[in-house]
Amino acid sequence: MNDSHSGPTNLATDSANVAVQAEAIHGPVNVYQVAGAPSPEKTFKAGLNSLRAGMAPEARKYIRDAVVLCNYVNGQSCFYLLLALLSGRTLQQVPPKEIAILRSVRGAVKDDDEWADAIKMVDHLLTSRSTESGAADIEQELQNLTDGQRNDVLQHMEMFLDSSAEDALWARAFDAARSDRYAKDRLRRAWKFFQPEPSGARVRPADPVLIRLGTWTGATATTALALVTVGFIGATAWQYNGTTAVSALLALAAGCYASVRSGVEWRCRKERRQAKDREYLRRPATTTRGDGFASKIDQQFNHYFALYTPRGADKARWLSETAGVRRALRDEVVTIYRESTVNAKRVAWLTRYLVTDVARRWQAGKLWDYRKELRVPLLVKAMCVLAAIAAATAGALLIWGGAHVRPLIVPLAAFVALASVWLSARVWLRIAAEYKRHAAEKAEKEVLLAGREAALERWKRKLADRPDDLEMARWLECDRKALMEEAMGFYRLKRQDVLAHAFIEAPATPSYSRARIEDGPWRYSKYKILLFLLTKDGVRQLTVHLDFQEATFRSRARTNYRYDAFTSVQVAETDNGENVFELTLTNGDPIKVKVTDPPTEVTQKEDKNPQGASQVTLGTAGLGNALHVLEGVAAEGKEWIAFERQREKVPLAEMSEAVNAIFA
Repeated sequence: MNDSHSGPTNLATDSANVAVQAEAIHGPVNVYQVAGAPSPEKTFKAGLNSLRAGMAPEARKYIRDAVVLCNYVNGQSCFYLLLALLSGRTLQQVPPKEIAILRSVRGAVKDDDEWADAIKMVDHLLTSRSTESGAADIEQELQNLTDGQRNDVLQHMEMFLDSSAEDALWARAFDAARSDRYAKDRLRRAWKFFQPEPSGARVRPADPVLIRLGTWTGATATTALALVTVGFIGATAWQYNGTTAVSALLALAAGCYASVRSGVEWRCRKERRQAKDREYLRRPATTTRGDGFASKIDQQFNHYFALYTPRGADKARWLSETAGVRRALRDEVVTIYRESTVNAKRVAWLTRYLVTDVARRWQAGKLWDYRKELRVPLLVKAMCVLAAIAAATAGALLIWGGAHVRPLIVPLAAFVALASVWLSARVWLRIAAEYKRHAAEKAEKEVLLAGREAALERWKRKLADRPDDLEMARWLECDRKALMEEAMGFYRLKRQDVLAHAFIEAPATPSYSRARIEDGPWRYSKYKILLFLLTKDGVRQLTVHLDFQEATFRSRARTNYRYDAFTSVQVAETDNGENVFELTLTNGDPIKVKVTDPPTEVTQKEDKNPQGASQVTLGTAGLGNALHVLEGVAAEGKEWIAFERQREKVPLAEMSEAVNAIFA
């Protein structure tokens, strides 16, 4: 695509599958919903928010309920009811029964009401369509409105700003869009809307103490046998020399205790170091394929390990040396968060934290510090060996003394005592080491959890000023106005040269993020926007890709075709639930645009109403008006514009009469 191209262009390039990078569903948020038995004020507020978010059908429902059913009738509610009835559609699309709603509030507004001027302004815009004068009056009326009223009129009466009398209004709308497009720190905040609510900090719990019943039985039996045999030998040795026997028994007990105690430390450190070596030094397995949770966590770790390569480091060396650590951390995240309701993007904060922590320690040369920390000190080894020697010496003294009293039985008892003490020491060593391992791992997990909780709090603080949906809707509306102004500049058109126009907004492939609040439409980080301008010479189509987070247009494609080139226009829902807009011309391939995605595994698990979200998104994508305009052109050609003006005369008169009846 390029800006200078003006001939027919095949734009069917985006009908391929979309790779959704991220999606988030924020909630519960009551901005577009009302709880049971709501007050009239809350019902109206929900309708007003829906209107400003571009959800005109939902706005009509709530505001109508507030006005008609709840009798919430005042100048403000009448003004926004009028805008809701007209928003995003022509007079031909307004059913007579909805015009009748305005008649139900006959005489509800006084001329001195602060909203009276705004209502009269709307009526003036409607009736001025059949004239070519009154621009100064309309401009003055618009000037008298508040900023909020003026912005709402320019946004929702866009379809009726199509005569030369409204050039000034379009200029004002373009000025407002340029002013608000980057307002409220958009470039710094917009990306945050697409970040899901993070899952809580977790660590894989320490492995429980695992000692089988047979181990306990063996420990008990060997200990009892050791006590009996050693006691027999000690009693016999006491008969030979009581003082020596008592001293030897005490030395034997102290030596065994010291030897086992230091042996527990030795064994625990050795086993923990070996376990970490096995975990951190093994080669990573093949990356999981597919769209499941484990596969997405794989992608996160691969992406962030490549992205956060330490400064000045060789990337290949960095990835090679940390392959085992990467696999171990990946396995932990998959294990502790692999639940049916967890979206992988909700734990991306943890992946980033883990990777940056590894990078920091690797660059500082501390990644393998656990080897030093778990190295068995020489003092522990010496204590274990010396204590064992002391115990053996004390045992030999006992046996020597006892053998003088009973030379045949004591040696046999000594053999049994030696075997039972050895087996008992080994079993108790294993038991004590397991408890010590559990306590050490538990303390380590507490430190890890504290670090992760701190990282989570930092991430939450960063997302604290996440924009709400109304801000996102306003920014997108400004982007549309900016595109309209740009298109008119491209084609060197004045406002009176544009007989009608229509927008279609769709997610832009190949990758994008999306998010929505509960009951709201999907918002995308990247859009493909089609703008159709109907002029006396034919249709001008401008297709652009909008990077919403950066507020920039890219990949512009200009296409021109005659009115008689239209063959058909439709929106079809495919078997997998996606909605595709298709415009067929007499020459070239159909223009296809995927407007909504099919429900994904994540939305089906986390979204209460994925189909409803799709319908709401279709409503905000501009399809209603686009289909009305393009279907009319496909059926009637250029004459549709003139016929449309004729067909509007009756509903225009009825609408104007209903608006005037509002005033007492």
